[in-house]
Amino acid sequence: MNTFALRSGTTARHIPPEVKALLRALQLSNPEMTRLKKLSNEEWASLLTFSDLAHLTLPIAQLPMDGFPDWVVERLRCNLADNALRYERIKATYREAADALDRAGVEHLVIKGFTQSPDYVPDPRFRAQSDIDIFCPLESVGAARDALFTIGYKPSDAKVSYARADHQEPMIRPGDWQWRGNPFDPEMPLGIELHFCLWNEKVSHIRIPEIELFWARRTVRMVSGFSFSCLSLVDHLAYFALHILRNLFIRDWIIHHVFELAVFLHSHAEDDSFWQLWHESHSPALRSYQAIAFYHAHSWFDCRLHPLAAHEIDRIPASRQSWLLRFSDSALESMFLPNKDSLWLHLSFFTSPWDKWKLLRQVLLPRQIGSIRSPAVQMLGNKRITQPFGRPLWVQYIAYLFNRSVNYGRTGLVVLWRGLCWNLSRV
Repeated sequence: MNTFALRSGTTARHIPPEVKALLRALQLSNPEMTRLKKLSNEEWASLLTFSDLAHLTLPIAQLPMDGFPDWVVERLRCNLADNALRYERIKATYREAADALDRAGVEHLVIKGFTQSPDYVPDPRFRAQSDIDIFCPLESVGAARDALFTIGYKPSDAKVSYARADHQEPMIRPGDWQWRGNPFDPEMPLGIELHFCLWNEKVSHIRIPEIELFWARRTVRMVSGFSFSCLSLVDHLAYFALHILRNLFIRDWIIHHVFELAVFLHSHAEDDSFWQLWHESHSPALRSYQAIAFYHAHSWFDCRLHPLAAHEIDRIPASRQSWLLRFSDSALESMFLPNKDSLWLHLSFFTSPWDKWKLLRQVLLPRQIGSIRSPAVQMLGNKRITQPFGRPLWVQYIAYLFNRSVNYGRTGLVVLWRGLCWNLSRV
């Protein structure tokens, strides 16, 4: 495999220096801590605000902390302690929900969250988790909701659209808990998300019928003394890589997922039996989809790769290889300056002009405008909350409409220009 090619993507010019320092420290083959340890207090404050949003605070806490400011060390240790207590709440919450589902005769499996341990995260206490993700076959989702109703769960009242989600609106127990600025608060209640699919064809417009076999191959694992039903190890990798691909398409943040994937690839780089089973269990098409996520993991975090994983990267179709070489840093850059470069990767999966036009229209034109009381009105974009400073709601709404129009116009022109330059470079 051409390693240089994997490392030669477009330089992410809009990534702040403190985040670049973190990325260097998180490299798996040759980590470099010097720049991280030289950050000023202001840069550390900025980095930790970012890492809370990006779910990278606990990975920072796993780094050697000698040389970090004392207040940073104390903050990270508090985060670890809080999350360890929170994990006890997660286990208790899941056990109660699983018991309710079992009594109702609803089979299920758990995805993401604590199932990432120990292969993607060494310990579930080192992973932030705000909800429990449970998958049931579509015909069982209604019964699962009813079972959770019996133990006090109700649909969340958050005015958020779940039209593009793989799950129904989250369910949560009503209570009087208040947000106090701590994303690792042990007392913060956990929502439960009931997933009705492992790959959403309606969102991606890409059919992967093979993923329907994952349910039949599910297994039972044990972590930290309690057992749960989950995907088999090879299917877990496929699901997780596809989840990264899906979030790449919809321009959601993927950095923590890519880091966890890199950890898995790095630690399993010499596991011949696993990769042989993976190769035999998945079709060439499914392996090729996963390879796009593998590419990002290697490019961003310099993880080792098993020869079979490297081979799948080498056999990615030429158009997608070209996109990866030019835009592999786009998803990093988009956390600070939104872009829609993934549109061109997504289009490479289609052959029908009509399908391509539908996707272009969906990406370049707003699907819907939030109502005046929508949470989107309070957002700057990229997960950051505005500071209204007592402004009337209608003023915030006008600002939201203006910003949305400007952002769509700017990102639309930028994606068309960058796409044109990319296509001309391939001629």
